[in-house]
Amino acid sequence: MIAALLLALGAPVSAQTPQAVVGHVMARAEKLIAAQKGKNARETLDLDREAESLSKELRPLGWKAVPALAAASRDLKRPAKVRLLAASFLALTQDPSALPALEDILLNPEQAPFVRALAAQSLPGLGAPDAAVRTALCAALAQEDLPHEVLSEALISLTRLGCPDPSALARIARSFSPRPSAKDMLVVGAALAALGRSRGVASGKALLALVSYFPSQGAARAAAIAALDARREEIATWLKPEALPVVIEALRFENDRWDTMIPLIRLASALGSDAAPALARLSKHPDAEVLAEAAEALGGFKRGEAVPALESVVAGAVNDPRFSPKEGRTDPRVLLARLQKAVEALRHAR
Repeated sequence: MIAALLLALGAPVSAQTPQAVVGHVMARAEKLIAAQKGKNARETLDLDREAESLSKELRPLGWKAVPALAAASRDLKRPAKVRLLAASFLALTQDPSALPALEDILLNPEQAPFVRALAAQSLPGLGAPDAAVRTALCAALAQEDLPHEVLSEALISLTRLGCPDPSALARIARSFSPRPSAKDMLVVGAALAALGRSRGVASGKALLALVSYFPSQGAARAAAIAALDARREEIATWLKPEALPVVIEALRFENDRWDTMIPLIRLASALGSDAAPALARLSKHPDAEVLAEAAEALGGFKRGEAVPALESVVAGAVNDPRFSPKEGRTDPRVLLARLQKAVEALRHAR
């Protein structure tokens, strides 16, 4: 009663309870959304902007607005667009105390997909611990019928955070054909990148299985290899016996993709000298950067079997088209210097 009287008299925000201020703002927001019925696109947009501008009235409240906004955003009796506004106002507090409410929205199948997607997008900006954000987003991925827009938003942050349980990410990576379309690769690539940021033996094994699952020369396999490379030290420590045959096979069949060969060579180098024979075969590779990378790896192993072929490359580099400048690629002079240094190291190792 007192709060209603204060609002009616136009009392300043400081004289009203946070709950009363939020209630007043959400009532106005609901009227603006209701007024959109029968309006054209321009008029609807103008009303949306007016509703969104109400956030400035809540800004002085900070975290104190969270309980009332949380209740409004969870209230399924409100129109979905009003709940979207409540959730966006909640996110704008940038306060960790807003995380439980936004997590509830994200995980609630009864919420509209666009409201859930906003919740997924907002979680990382609350200043909450990464572990709490990861838990919420990974729990969402465990829902097999997650709407596409919610899935896409959740994966964006998980490419940085990863998931403790890799099963949902692996399922999503396989959820399209072995050769996903360019559109589907946005989801597949994000799931693979998230596996690259995950930790533990299970996620490493999942990545190795995905490298074998996707056909060679494809974008999906390239993304799986890049994710595996991001964890090469961990893979070499825990999964060397399983990883070695996968990497050696890929070195044979990805030969035409220099951008995939580079991370494969780094992986092979991390796996140790058992990979040396596969790397020695690259002494005649048509790409100078692949050649330099392989030579450096062989130098690290002190394996000199490729020295004659590499010396021949160095001697003929001036007239070798592999060492001509290419737009967007490493300066060939830098590559030649790397190759020369690697050959010198290999000579000393013989």
